[in-house]
Amino acid sequence: MNSKTAQSLKPAIAYHLAGNIAVAFELYSDVLSINPDNITALVNQSTIFMDIGRPAEAAYLLEHAVSLAPEDMEALNNYGNALQKLGRYDAAIKQFKRSLALSHNNSAVAGNLGRALLRQGDYLAAINVLETAIRHNPENAALKFVNALALPIIPENSDQLHFARERLSSLLHKLAREDLKLTDPINEVGITNFTAAYQGMDDRKIQEDLASAYRAACPELNFSAPHIGQKRKPGRFRIGFISENLCSHTIGKLNRAMIIGLNKNQFEVFVFCPGKDKRWEDEIIVEISAAVEHIYFPAPTLACTRAIIAEAALDILYFTDIGMEPLSYFLGFARLAPVQCVTWGHPVTTGIPTIDYFISSELTEPEKAENFYSEKLVRLEGFTTDFVLPNIPHLRKTRAEFGLQDRTNLYICPQSLFKFHPDFDEILGEILRQDINGEIILLEGQHPKWVHKLRARFMGQISDVAARIKFIPRLSGADYLQLIGLADVILDTPFFCGGNTSYEAFALGKIVVTLPGAFMRGRLTLGLYRQMGIDVPLAETAEDYIKIALKFGLNKEAREEIESYIQGAYKTLFNTRSASRMHEEFFLEAIKIASH
Repeated sequence: MNSKTAQSLKPAIAYHLAGNIAVAFELYSDVLSINPDNITALVNQSTIFMDIGRPAEAAYLLEHAVSLAPEDMEALNNYGNALQKLGRYDAAIKQFKRSLALSHNNSAVAGNLGRALLRQGDYLAAINVLETAIRHNPENAALKFVNALALPIIPENSDQLHFARERLSSLLHKLAREDLKLTDPINEVGITNFTAAYQGMDDRKIQEDLASAYRAACPELNFSAPHIGQKRKPGRFRIGFISENLCSHTIGKLNRAMIIGLNKNQFEVFVFCPGKDKRWEDEIIVEISAAVEHIYFPAPTLACTRAIIAEAALDILYFTDIGMEPLSYFLGFARLAPVQCVTWGHPVTTGIPTIDYFISSELTEPEKAENFYSEKLVRLEGFTTDFVLPNIPHLRKTRAEFGLQDRTNLYICPQSLFKFHPDFDEILGEILRQDINGEIILLEGQHPKWVHKLRARFMGQISDVAARIKFIPRLSGADYLQLIGLADVILDTPFFCGGNTSYEAFALGKIVVTLPGAFMRGRLTLGLYRQMGIDVPLAETAEDYIKIALKFGLNKEAREEIESYIQGAYKTLFNTRSASRMHEEFFLEAIKIASH
């Protein structure tokens, strides 16, 4: 290493370790301008790119690093992380396996490989990797949390789902009895208990046990902003909204109008979007940023995001979603505002005691629903979103353009594949058995293996009709709406139903057959029907669901009658201001309660 390289590299590492990534980035760049083959600078610079949400640049550096040092365990591991962020899952797993082969006992690499296998749907392979790693590293807290949270994305059958659920509960009980230590749970654990919500059961106890285990293992999570407990300054109430997904994503679509519509004479609005600044490339971010006074794009780390939110000295912090990714989940443990609330972006209780309220609706909650929440449940009178009417394209595409047949009764279930509970398989099978001219269309998942696993499950459970369940590639927004416009019937998934997808189907005047579940996450489509004043396509049992689907799939006249009702009523769902007004009332009342 020449003297100029050493002059920049040593302080770069020091600044990086101290958390000053801006200065470290510049110094690493200086090193690489002198010596583009410096492995340390390549690997460390890549970690900064990953921290600031730029995985493509990280992968570029790491590809070069791996070509120079094919047995550098850290470079291989980081390369796997970057590839995974870019959606190149098979390639990522290959790099993790190469890295682990070089250091069989490395817990960080084993954790990365285990998480990658879980995301891809290889449940049994993942728990084998994790359990083996724990035997080599019995004191490693992060591995134990990842192992506890391991659940199948696409369960092979109901037996596997229940086995995994019982395993999760058992391992959480063990975590509670151990003296575990975590320092950076976002990077050390790196996943949330996302999958449990799709299993159709009450998650409150699991979520509370998990939060309790994290608080004990990582006291740093119990942060409190400096203004907490102090007398608030006079002026408008300061409210902050936080999500990595406030963009052209379901979360952005659900919340943008409510955020924009708040009364700016009463509320000073802050928006926090950890990660890359997308104001130049995302229309929803452009719309939100033009309408609010403060918008921030902090580096997606716990320390950086937490510090920026704390500095805003908020009266209310509103999480649009908790549980979809690790940052928002672990942020929820801090006390960053006197009032902290969450809504149904991920529609399950958080179990976190510093989240005070769960914002929901009378239209979607069952009786005694408060028992399912660790937060105080708030039932707004109407829906919690002021959803913007989608731009409906001229529906000119034909079935043939999507590779579909003209002379079939077309049932489309446009939900994410992890929403397909094994108990739904027989419902789909019976619809096809009773409609010999029917086809069911699903959209491929984010991971190619999800399709293989779900198709294999159908072949095992409903093999006589599985060939008439077709998967088509994921579509652009406009083509997706074109496809929905071609459906005879839209099928909703039980246990965890559609939200954004149901809004869009109703905007096209389509019937959505739904079976409301025991928890709010299975009752969102029900709430939309209630808001429209329509109750015909609502099933009470699986048998009822099948009958309703067949009635509208086989009978064009009956279908067109209900579609005409939807076309006359769907505007009650869109471009309203009611959610903003109801939230304002709640915010004022919650601040009043917190100040006493």
